[in-house]
Amino acid sequence: MMMTQTSAGFESSYEARRAEWGGLPPASEIIRCCPVEGVAEHPLFASLRNNPVAMPALWALGAKTHAGISPNFVRWLATTIARAPDRHIACLVAKQLFDELGNGRPERVHATLLENFVRSLEPWQPLDEADRTWAGRRLAAATTPLFEQGHPFTAIGALIVAEVFAKEMDRCLGEEVRRQNLLAEDALTWIRLHEVLEIEHCEDSGELAALVPKQAEVLRATWEGARSQWAALGQFLDDVKTIVDELPAASGGNQATRRVIQ
Repeated sequence: MMMTQTSAGFESSYEARRAEWGGLPPASEIIRCCPVEGVAEHPLFASLRNNPVAMPALWALGAKTHAGISPNFVRWLATTIARAPDRHIACLVAKQLFDELGNGRPERVHATLLENFVRSLEPWQPLDEADRTWAGRRLAAATTPLFEQGHPFTAIGALIVAEVFAKEMDRCLGEEVRRQNLLAEDALTWIRLHEVLEIEHCEDSGELAALVPKQAEVLRATWEGARSQWAALGQFLDDVKTIVDELPAASGGNQATRRVIQ
């Protein structure tokens, strides 16, 4: 398991609850272990928040999220539904899958909306030839086995924390987006939608956690999925921070005509 500053907070809470419960805690404790403040205070978001809006950094975060999540998330959810041993759990995940697929409207599919958001940021995409898709690929490589291999409840644990993490990450990204006035309103549909939906999905995560049986094998798998997914997401933010730090000082766009709210 990858260990980052963000995942260390989760692991510390996990060990404290193991001691408190004298063994594996119930899955309902997973959300309590998620150090959401660690997402907001991650060096990536702290740096963005404490400086003028950096449009190339917004492009990097959006593009890497798109590269890691968009080609895979529908498949991860569908696989989880197919492998779920409990109909109530399958229904909750299916509800999220329906959201992800735009409630049956192709133009509202979340991958399409995210692609539109990233495309709107392309004027600030670095012009050099450096390959910066590795951060998304690494996230996908770490996450895919959690949803598609091993115990079915590993996927449930991963999904529980993924929604908690996404809610906080989207909130931080939304705050940055609101500090600029360069993007057309229709380009912001994805982030506006997710800031609302992730609140609902977090509530679903709490319901999912309450449905996890207390058998030792199931709890082990659920906690393993949660711990591994939180670590992978923390590593993703570390990777994006590395990419942002390496971006050329003036990437894309016309620096003389930018109107950015400080």
